[in-house]
Amino acid sequence: MEESEIEVLSGNDYEQIQQILERFLKFNEKVFKFPNLAEKNNRALLWTALFQHLQNKASAPVHASCLAAIRVLSRDKSELENLICERWITTLIERAGLYNYDGTGDESMVPLDPVEKDVAVEALKCLCNLTFNCEVACALCANTSIANGLVARIKIYKKIPFKEDIMLFDLKLLFILTALRDDIQIKIRDELHGMEHLTNCLGDILSEASMCNGDEASSSSGLIEGAHHRLLEHNQQAIVCEILKTQFNLIRSGLDEPANKTEEAMYLKLMPLLMSLLNAHTTSEGKLMELRSNIANLLTSVPPMFYPHLTPLLGKDEIAEYVYDGHNVGAIHALITLLQYKLLMTTSIENQNENLSPILTVLNKSARGCRAQRKFLRQVVLPPLRDVSRPPEKGNTLRNQLCRLLTSPVTSIKNLVEDFLFVLCKEKVGRMVKYTGFGNAAGHLAQKGLLSGGRGAEYSSSSDDSDTEEYLEAQPHIDPVVGCTRPPRANPFDGMTEEQKEYEAIKLVNLFNKMVADGVMVPARVGPDGRPQPVEHVLELRDHLPNRPQS
Repeated sequence: MEESEIEVLSGNDYEQIQQILERFLKFNEKVFKFPNLAEKNNRALLWTALFQHLQNKASAPVHASCLAAIRVLSRDKSELENLICERWITTLIERAGLYNYDGTGDESMVPLDPVEKDVAVEALKCLCNLTFNCEVACALCANTSIANGLVARIKIYKKIPFKEDIMLFDLKLLFILTALRDDIQIKIRDELHGMEHLTNCLGDILSEASMCNGDEASSSSGLIEGAHHRLLEHNQQAIVCEILKTQFNLIRSGLDEPANKTEEAMYLKLMPLLMSLLNAHTTSEGKLMELRSNIANLLTSVPPMFYPHLTPLLGKDEIAEYVYDGHNVGAIHALITLLQYKLLMTTSIENQNENLSPILTVLNKSARGCRAQRKFLRQVVLPPLRDVSRPPEKGNTLRNQLCRLLTSPVTSIKNLVEDFLFVLCKEKVGRMVKYTGFGNAAGHLAQKGLLSGGRGAEYSSSSDDSDTEEYLEAQPHIDPVVGCTRPPRANPFDGMTEEQKEYEAIKLVNLFNKMVADGVMVPARVGPDGRPQPVEHVLELRDHLPNRPQS
């Protein structure tokens, strides 16, 4: 923006001011840096002129354009911390209508004064940019009553005019503040009961969502008559995602059980809503997976004792799309679909942890926390084996893809997959080896101290393996190390004399000794604790060999 234009903005010719701002917005809508404003203090002069208009009621005709210009300018972090002051933050909060509520705490309260949609939405966008890009702005917000205003508006969600536009950016701002400021997070959670009001808001949105028709929803080809699903429109889906992200910030993570009865009641109210959201549909697959990803992130912090509420028992006349053992398992099926989507989208090792860790954590907690969910997951992930001609890690089934991750260099992902498959195998070593191959499972079994066999935790015995005829027929020919059958191979010693065989054996021993001497490998044996233990000399390996009959 030119100096002459900034001078005009400092005046009162609103028609000319509007023209300059419209031209600025037209040419800079996708610009994120404004280096030309660093000259002659132009940046400070421009920001000051815009906020002077916002603080002047007579400038109301250009308030929306001034805020839109601030929104664009606030993308550039340059000098933000020196520019922003408490008065400007307060002005934006006022224009957003967040000081517009009385302090009675009554849920029936209404705004004291009407707010203009464009002005309020642009002010919220400015606050989102500033709090995200500038620590000073975020700290200044913490010294205001912005948290009270945001929660107050959530409490009367249904009564807000143009609520979907306002609520989306209210919640974006609330997410940023709770992510960056612990004091705001604690205040909203403990003083303002934010989790309760956000959960109520989720319920309101679900009740407003239309019932799903097969033709309208994404991924709805399996809908059956009588199964009820909600269809979230674009704005509804976006608001729900922001609520879930904010709840993730507010929830106390890492707990195996609720801290008190209030938290227990909150989880009991939240879980049925999450179940409904997992069964809901959206206008596109991308939106659906975004929704489910945010649900999975939140579920990572939910104590496992509440997971059974995701798969309630069906009533006498109830119908569900996915049923297992009398339970509605649609929510778990949705999580499996999310896992498949994440596996497809994970194209490099660098993003494995970010993409896969939350959903694998949730499925682990599900398998450990609820018997019906574990049995359903096992049926989907580890169905009875039929074709064992290929190694477990070769192919495109869910089992194949997970087995490939058993050798991932990303340790956290490898451990999560190992634990998940081991639980689905009821922590039985033989079953784990059967489905993954000993080579893939060896690291996990060594870590658990199960190399010599045995099992981990106790599980019910009512769902033992039912081997298929194809598997039983191929079983004698399966190589347990690779987990599949191998074609017959010619004996490499055929045609050799005894002297040649002895020469090859000595050559092999020498190569083995060289690797040990160079530290390439360390010989080990399975110790009494079921874990590998190094030996000082190769001959020690003979001490624990099984007794062989003498010739």
